[in-house]
Amino acid sequence: MASAGREIKFQETLKDLLERSRSTVTHKKLGSAIGVSSTTVSHYVNGRIHPSFDALVGIAAFFNVTLDYLVFGERTQSRASQDTQSLRAEVQRALTDSNSYNGRQRDLIVRVNRQLHKEVDRVARSLLDDRENFGPAGFFSDSEAMAIEGCALHTKIMIQNSPADIDLDELGNATPGDYFNTLTDNISAGRTYQYIFYGKRSVYSSYAQIYRELLSRADIPLGIVHENLEFRVMESELPAAVVIHDIDTALLERREPVLWERFRDNGIVNGTLAYTAIRHQDALGGVVLYGGYFESALRMFKRDWEAAKVL
Repeated sequence: MASAGREIKFQETLKDLLERSRSTVTHKKLGSAIGVSSTTVSHYVNGRIHPSFDALVGIAAFFNVTLDYLVFGERTQSRASQDTQSLRAEVQRALTDSNSYNGRQRDLIVRVNRQLHKEVDRVARSLLDDRENFGPAGFFSDSEAMAIEGCALHTKIMIQNSPADIDLDELGNATPGDYFNTLTDNISAGRTYQYIFYGKRSVYSSYAQIYRELLSRADIPLGIVHENLEFRVMESELPAAVVIHDIDTALLERREPVLWERFRDNGIVNGTLAYTAIRHQDALGGVVLYGGYFESALRMFKRDWEAAKVL
């Protein structure tokens, strides 16, 4: 096609501009910039329809070229100058796209931070409302104690009051207590328990039978119960209940990484953790024993286990 002696090369020129800018410009992007659809741009490229004057002006502005060049393929400046202009236009579009992306990213980060702040505030308030988080220094809650026990290979317990594994009502009827599921899982897995009850034998003789009956209801064979759960009684006073765990440290690290980080260098000694059990309304859980108290607890259990009588 020709106009006033000059050949119209719009189709070829547009193809060339799109090809040179294909890394950053699509039919859809060009169409959006000049107010037409990507299909219409495809029709321009394939010569099916001709653009309006406004569309021509928009395309020229988008690629930063003259109308003469766009329509007739004629350059009014050197090739080097034209290429430099096109490069600048591409750089400008890239910067615009980058700024737009970075702006959206900043907005998203702000929104994420706001939501995290709200969630942290919600969790903090729930912790403040939970009485088990107000124990003394070195204290951990009942749920944390059960999580640690769930990673114990062997557990030794010295106790004078009713254990947390079972609950007895006023009529003497027994039901599983808070720790019973953990006890059951451990015994089923072949982990062992040793209990020393302190006080009159007549008071605690029924506990061994209660444990065995409850474990039998949990479908654990009696042979496994007798093998992995031992009871002894010592008729003396106990200053404070003590629990000693020989920990499967690899399991604790994998299953309870936060507790592992907390106690691995400050509580667990050669794979063993000992704590005094606390059972009152303001603090349900335990307080970790350190240093001399830790060593004393281990010596006391060994001494009393040898002296105590089998239940």
